[in-house]
Amino acid sequence: MTSLLPIIFLLALVAIIPLYAMYFSSLQDFGKEFQRLHPKIYVQLVGAEPPSFFTSSRTYKLFRAIQTGMDLGEPLDPVLLSAYRSTRKHLWLGLSCFMILLFAGLGDSVIQDLSSGA
Repeated sequence: MTSLLPIIFLLALVAIIPLYAMYFSSLQDFGKEFQRLHPKIYVQLVGAEPPSFFTSSRTYKLFRAIQTGMDLGEPLDPVLLSAYRSTRKHLWLGLSCFMILLFAGLGDSVIQDLSSGA
């Protein structure tokens, strides 16, 4: 068991990098789709600047508007909702992998402290 936790930690660490890259990529695609399909709502929520990798906090604001069920005044396009679901899936996978990494690291640390008699 004690040798399993470091392996789980390393696997989670390796998995996090592509998962978060996919998340930020899908978040940017979501922002572009939002701007293309609903330009009035886009400008109303975050301004006229187009989404980019460096303005992901603005795009996340759009993501949160859909996530919280904010009334946007018009029904959202199915393509946009599909992009939202893809982004949400990548976010959850990245967060789950991070939690596995955290628990494996903390568990290994506690086991090492207990086995050393500290």
